[in-house]
Amino acid sequence: MARHWGIMGTGGIAVALLEAIRAEGDEVVAVSSASTERAAAFAMQHAVARSYGTHHELTTDPQVEVVYVATTNETHHLDVRACIDAGLPVLAEKPFALDLPRSQDVLAAARDAGVFVMEAMWMRVQPGFLDLHRRIAEGEIGRPRLVMADFGFPADTDTTRRWYDLAQGGGALLDVGIYPLTLITSVLGAPREVRAVGELASTGVDEQVAVAMRHETGVSSWTCSFVADSGVEATVAGDRGSLRLRGPLHHSPGVTRRRGAEQLEHATVDGHELGYRHEVREVQRCLDAEAIASPAIPHAATLEVMAILDEIRGQLGVHFPN
Repeated sequence: MARHWGIMGTGGIAVALLEAIRAEGDEVVAVSSASTERAAAFAMQHAVARSYGTHHELTTDPQVEVVYVATTNETHHLDVRACIDAGLPVLAEKPFALDLPRSQDVLAAARDAGVFVMEAMWMRVQPGFLDLHRRIAEGEIGRPRLVMADFGFPADTDTTRRWYDLAQGGGALLDVGIYPLTLITSVLGAPREVRAVGELASTGVDEQVAVAMRHETGVSSWTCSFVADSGVEATVAGDRGSLRLRGPLHHSPGVTRRRGAEQLEHATVDGHELGYRHEVREVQRCLDAEAIASPAIPHAATLEVMAILDEIRGQLGVHFPN
């Protein structure tokens, strides 16, 4: 039987998830926005039955069974907490919150209430990401010792949009840097040492960042940028060769295996074109199992990445309003 979803937010990512939810056999029955007009327009355009002019009003809809939070970064923790208080399972867009303390508070509330919550770090359930980890586990490159990754694109510099607005949790780290960081920690674990350099925009957000990290079993380097068009790829190297997760790394079409300069394999994975449908499937699987957390996107990983992001922003001098 199809589950009934509510969506908080009316941006492009909300449209993409609505399409994925429907493609996976569920229904979207309600949408909310900070603007009554935007919510109504979204509902009319996408054939959603009900719309609400405040996000938390959606949690009182008796037909809503699970919520996707696609609001701006600074309100994620508040909106997820409202769902938890209403007993509603949540798929929460990344970043889960602006910092570690807020993330810890929300996840503790979910655990105490026994409510399912999952960060929408969709990369972790993508076929390319899973194939990379399968190859590492099977020893194709030996023990991973070095990971390099990047994610950069020229962003719209409109300061009223979230990318460059400090009050909305803007900056390259939370928007795109979270992807290479998540990949690296999934391979090498949490770093023992983190060193970051970067450039700040006039609005105070991190516009471009380069990070070097030392882990227990290796080292890593990664970049994120709102001004440079990078390849959005990653390389994992060991003593027996390397694996290149081809771009875009967060939903990669496949892995290229090399030894030295020789290309040994250029593989393509099935299902990468399904995009967000994989994370919708993971939510469905977890709810069917009556789980309160996803083993594929565990709460511990969300907290681990957020702690590192806090450290980097501290080194750069980026401070969000209270």
